[in-house]
Amino acid sequence: MKYIYVSWGEAIKLTIELAGEIISSNYLPNSIVAISRGGLIPARVLSDIINVDEVYSIKASLWGVGGKVSDRVVIQEVELPIKGKKVLIVDDVVDSGSTLDTVVRRIKMFNPEEVRTAVLHIKPTSKYIPDYYVSRLESWAWIIYPWTIHEVIYSLMYKEYGCKSLHMSPEDIIKVFQELTNVVTNDVTPSSINLAKEYYLKPLCKE
Repeated sequence: MKYIYVSWGEAIKLTIELAGEIISSNYLPNSIVAISRGGLIPARVLSDIINVDEVYSIKASLWGVGGKVSDRVVIQEVELPIKGKKVLIVDDVVDSGSTLDTVVRRIKMFNPEEVRTAVLHIKPTSKYIPDYYVSRLESWAWIIYPWTIHEVIYSLMYKEYGCKSLHMSPEDIIKVFQELTNVVTNDVTPSSINLAKEYYLKPLCKE
């Protein structure tokens, strides 16, 4: 398994590049819809750069702690005031393309004037090609963003050690994560690892 870590600084840089692609195309959206949760931060940064104050979110996912949890996209029922507007749908990465395709079809039900899509990364497995993206991967890799790192750490720890990892020290958890992924980052601390353990492992292990 290949892992690619994107730091906070790199994520902001990529989002600025994404904004440049959108601006260069002369597309001026009235509204931004972030796919929650991965698209929330890129969408907020984009909204700041291209000055869009109407930012909404819609929850849609195929994934969860421990890996794939569904064979179909689970999408939130929401009402969005985007009729007649130019909409930009934002996510961090497109993997199979199922989530983005499903969200686009749902958004079109609100009768916007136009819908375009933007992501930071696109994987070679995607059947859906976004209108805007910054990086297209040559081969499949697990991209770890700073806003998903604790989820990834505990997904890996639970897969490798099950509930035994509940009793490991934060320092040991960080060490194992580095060994499994070859990712070294200062974006996690023993304190954040300990706090996240309460919400990832304890519910799974019922302690």
